[in-house]
Amino acid sequence: MTIVWITGLPSSGKSTLAERLRERLVADQRSAIVLDGDDVRHALGIHGYEAAARDDFYRALAELSALIARQGPIVIVAATAPSRAHRELARTLSSSFVEVFVDTPLDECTRRDTKGLYAAARRGDVSTLPGGGAAYEPPLAPDVIAHGGQDEVAVAAIAKRIER
Repeated sequence: MTIVWITGLPSSGKSTLAERLRERLVADQRSAIVLDGDDVRHALGIHGYEAAARDDFYRALAELSALIARQGPIVIVAATAPSRAHRELARTLSSSFVEVFVDTPLDECTRRDTKGLYAAARRGDVSTLPGGGAAYEPPLAPDVIAHGGQDEVAVAAIAKRIER
């Protein structure tokens, strides 16, 4: 039962890295799915970003990841999970957990932000954006560090860490 949790600031490349990893695993004849935090929020109609709503969402995402992983596929989660506690909960639910930190500088995340979240945070319209007014706790000892979503070295390192 494997969960790969890809964390990083918004617009750091988490979703891109997750999809590249999924493609690599599928090419290696391994079953893998991606749970993108934004997609899961949209599918479930969860839109709150206040502290309590965020805690509830990441608890649910960790539980969903574990539920699916118990069925056999490798679950790749691409979600900010700004609190270390969010990611630690997911770790406790999995027999094999790989934490990946997409280490992209804030100015680069701001530059590639297609949703305009960082601009909204600068205007004061959004106060809950990790890295844009709200705290983000990077992993203290991630299993893999990726430099953006296109980091093929990181994809290879993650694939190697995942148990067959």
